[in-house]
Amino acid sequence: MGELIPIIAILCLFGLPIVTGLVIGLTAVKNSHKERMGLISQGLIPPNKTKVRSNPNRFVSLRNGIVLVALGIGIIVGFLCSEYLVIGQGNEFWVTGASVVFFLGIGYLIYFSVTQKMPLTQYREETEQE
Repeated sequence: MGELIPIIAILCLFGLPIVTGLVIGLTAVKNSHKERMGLISQGLIPPNKTKVRSNPNRFVSLRNGIVLVALGIGIIVGFLCSEYLVIGQGNEFWVTGASVVFFLGIGYLIYFSVTQKMPLTQYREETEQE
């Protein structure tokens, strides 16, 4: 009986949210279908639901890309400094953390300088489309 407790816990942890989501999703689809059929039976033509495609904001993608590259460089430099430099011996966590924060700051400054050089009207058009 004691072996079933972890199995039940794992099933509840993963199975319960999945089942709940499926029940809510199927109920929403069923209600939408009922509403559509009700409108058709009354002689009304319901509007077609079309998916609206939005243009992705390139500036958000640019910022995320620069920040992730800076994060990777910071982690690599931090590990290399903590492994091969005298300052990193015994302070691995602080050296790695400081290099990550330093390179993230550099990444944000690069993003700022790149977007500052762009015309303001182009930047506003891109942010309004989101």
